[in-house]
Amino acid sequence: MDDRAPDNQTEKKTGLDGFLKGIYRPGPLICLFTLAFLALAGLGWMVLNAKTPPPQVIAPVAEERKAEPDKTPDKVYEEATSDMEDLVKQADLALIETMRDLDLKMRDLDLVDVELRSFEERGYHYQVLLFPKVTDRNQFLVTLRKRLYERLPDAVLLDNGDTEAAIEINGVRTHRLLLEATPRIIARPEAKGPKLVVVIDDVGENYGVLKGLAGLDLPLTFAVWPHASHTRECVELISGTHHDLLVHFPMEPMGYPKVKPGDDALFVSMTGSQIRQRIKENLERIPEAIGVNNHMGSRFTSNGPGMAVALAEFKRHGLFFLDSLTSGKSVGRATAQNVGIPFYERDTFLDNVKDVNAILLQLRKTERVAQRQGRAIAIGHPYRQTLAALKQWQDSRDTSIQVIPLSKLPTE
Repeated sequence: MDDRAPDNQTEKKTGLDGFLKGIYRPGPLICLFTLAFLALAGLGWMVLNAKTPPPQVIAPVAEERKAEPDKTPDKVYEEATSDMEDLVKQADLALIETMRDLDLKMRDLDLVDVELRSFEERGYHYQVLLFPKVTDRNQFLVTLRKRLYERLPDAVLLDNGDTEAAIEINGVRTHRLLLEATPRIIARPEAKGPKLVVVIDDVGENYGVLKGLAGLDLPLTFAVWPHASHTRECVELISGTHHDLLVHFPMEPMGYPKVKPGDDALFVSMTGSQIRQRIKENLERIPEAIGVNNHMGSRFTSNGPGMAVALAEFKRHGLFFLDSLTSGKSVGRATAQNVGIPFYERDTFLDNVKDVNAILLQLRKTERVAQRQGRAIAIGHPYRQTLAALKQWQDSRDTSIQVIPLSKLPTE
């Protein structure tokens, strides 16, 4: 046997065993630990210098729904007004808030009478309201005074004795408040077959709400934009459910160009031929329409020459005109008489305030207007709140007042 031959127990190892034996030597271990330390140090520097993202706020479901943006397009927004009727509606809201604060039921509020009055050539609705039993009269007046101040700092709440109070705005009496614990019999306007029309305009965007409105047990009248996202779908639904259909025709507002009625509007700068061409283009989009009402238009409806051309053209197409009355200076009525076109005029707006109780109050106000003058036309919009209010109203409305389509109401 050769003494220099290697022993089987001490021969050089290969494979995994050899790799591990090499790693565990001092030199390689020091290199590995150094690299690991440098990597951890670099990671720590990146973490410390990175911008911390804002924490994710998860709102409760109710808050999410409350904060959900209105998906209605910009052109839905009506031009802003600042006449007495808007101030009256703010006082109405203060009354509603007071009733909520004191846990008084809105269904027990009796709108005894409504009278159309005028202030600085602009109409507003004077109201007589009979409240449910008020056990603490002083608390009621204090609460109402606070709510009025929040909305109308210059409004005055008058204490007219044990059984009444009143609201004055700009020195004008707007509300008579009956606060009797045991209500006496109040003389009401005599109803002689009054008729009421509800027009829903700004139609053409929110198809889902339109379906709900068209499904109500009410003969609503709908006015559709000529160039909305869903004009044809909405027209087909309205025609299929046999509701009255109008063209909701955009017209120039006083706030233009800040307030934009749309590129398809009528403007006071247009010539007669331009007005006629614009009307032709818009009417071709909704040939099923039986009439027209204005979208915005406080400036255009105050312009005699432009309105004369427009109404003559509407008449030539066999249409009537409903003046939405966005301006107290509208020449719609006088121009319609000169042109000889069938004419209507709006009495109330239902939903300038998107609150179900406020809209219900406007509907009841419209009922009183109808009782006083025999007829009334209200204009609302395809809002969820308006749909909810009309659902309640159709089951609780004054059935002595006939709700009819606009086409069934005699022209003025």
